[in-house]
Amino acid sequence: MSRVATGVIWALAFVLLESLQYVFFGNIFQRVSSVLFGSLVFAIVVIGFVGWSALRRPEDLRCALRQPRLLLLINLTATVSWLMLLLSVQMIEPATAYTIGAGAMPLAAWTAHRLGIPEGDAPRNGAERVGILMILAGVVFLSVITIAGWSGFVRGGAVVAVVGISLAFAEGALFTLLLIFCQRIDRRGVGPSTVFGLRFVLYVFVAAAMAGTGFDAKVQIGMAELSVIVGLGLLLIVPPLFALQQAVSLVSTLTIGVLTALGPFMIFILQWLEGRVDHSWTTLTGLMIFFAGAILSTLGAVRAQTGGRRGA
Repeated sequence: MSRVATGVIWALAFVLLESLQYVFFGNIFQRVSSVLFGSLVFAIVVIGFVGWSALRRPEDLRCALRQPRLLLLINLTATVSWLMLLLSVQMIEPATAYTIGAGAMPLAAWTAHRLGIPEGDAPRNGAERVGILMILAGVVFLSVITIAGWSGFVRGGAVVAVVGISLAFAEGALFTLLLIFCQRIDRRGVGPSTVFGLRFVLYVFVAAAMAGTGFDAKVQIGMAELSVIVGLGLLLIVPPLFALQQAVSLVSTLTIGVLTALGPFMIFILQWLEGRVDHSWTTLTGLMIFFAGAILSTLGAVRAQTGGRRGA
């Protein structure tokens, strides 16, 4: 199997697993503090993956620690983007939060290219260009209907909707920047597992401090129930992020961003089956616009990978 095909498979695995994750988060964060949850889950992730690297890949760990500036940038973008994700998904419909964040990724990759960032990507042909513009149209449509109160769920009024939408879009843009930094450290010889563990160190401390101040506090739950929730969180967070880290080392940022845009329908179906979010035809219409753009962009990406002309 080719390097590109392997990268696409990892990226698609990320999309499927992340869809399950969004629906779970949207439900559980109605009654569990997102920062308390995040600090516990990612503390286990850091200990596990950094410990494994220290024992099995010490050269990767030494290489990473020789690049403190890049590690700091990775941790800053990972921390802020995860805080934004965990807050946005409890404010607005999970499918909408995911779609807006996913739509921001190819747009951010295109913007990075315009700004001269080497890892940024421009649309490589007309299909990708038109597809990304359709993705933007889907994001705008979903934003408007959410603010107007026509989506399946908003935890409050128009102001909460605006905040949730803004957080979701900013999370997607920052996540793209995180991918760029991860690609840079990957090219310098640090393996995916080591990067995966090291990128959450700052988040653990920030989230724990926020939880200690009572930020995003919810109802008190027992230790046994919290342990089960954290365990489920590990199963839904670690595999998709690890799959994404593998994809980062194999395919371009724009290709990952486009493939990520294929997940909204999976989330829409899952949240409909869950029953917490009302079925909204307007949300489905926005997802269809977005999905059409994602498919067109994906076809353009495949064509570009097999020799199509690159656009500006």
